[in-house]
Amino acid sequence: MDEVLREIGRVLREELGFPGEPRPGDDLVSDLQLDSVGLLTLVVGLEDRFRVALKEEDAASVRTVGELAALVLRRREEMRAC
Repeated sequence: MDEVLREIGRVLREELGFPGEPRPGDDLVSDLQLDSVGLLTLVVGLEDRFRVALKEEDAASVRTVGELAALVLRRREEMRAC
């Protein structure tokens, strides 16, 4: 999970200008102040880096950095199983 958390931090800093290091418990919207464009940028960056596809319905269940990292790991394992 550390690899995914580092990548989330990288995308937030380098592509979205987030100052600092996000924590797993940080809420993507209320704590990190991500709007729809910021969320999309983050998701696309993770999809590209880890070669996974995140579905729209996944968004409803993900609120925190940690939940997003766990989702990316699940999708990566699903892709490997195919």
